[in-house]
Amino acid sequence: MDTLLPVLQNILTPQGGWSLAFLVRIVLSVLLLYALVVMIARAFGARTFASFTSFDFLINVAAGSLVASSIMGRNLAEGALALLCLAAVQWLVSSLSARSRRFHDVVDNPPVVLIEHGRYQERAMRRARISQQSLDQKLRSQGVGDVGEVRFAILESGGNVSVMTGEGEERPGTFPRRAG
Repeated sequence: MDTLLPVLQNILTPQGGWSLAFLVRIVLSVLLLYALVVMIARAFGARTFASFTSFDFLINVAAGSLVASSIMGRNLAEGALALLCLAAVQWLVSSLSARSRRFHDVVDNPPVVLIEHGRYQERAMRRARISQQSLDQKLRSQGVGDVGEVRFAILESGGNVSVMTGEGEERPGTFPRRAG
């Protein structure tokens, strides 16, 4: 117990100790960065902080880390500038991706067909690292009780599984260019 109390006190005390200046700095940092994030989202579009692709996910993680380190760090301007640069890079990459199929294929994961006409595509599932149990759970969550009902189940680049049911042998017009 003699060791526990000082360790706990050390964990719960900021580096320079508790002070009014410390609390004001944290509150102002949070408010300013919150306003900056809102302005960035409005200026660069909702996709800036939405998880669509693996690249977008990485940008979101980096942005969260920058915001946290800016709030807790000494210099808010450095973190704000880094966050603006990160948002600009994300905007540039998403703009180029929307204009160029080749660029899109470099920065984005391709969709993968996991079920085709009621049959699991086991090789594609292994490459995508999706178990049959996980895929069955996705089917059930979309109201599908039998894999035989599924025309196509596609792992999208953002990680969601799209499920198409019904009759027909033809592939849909939105079928992935590079299926797994």
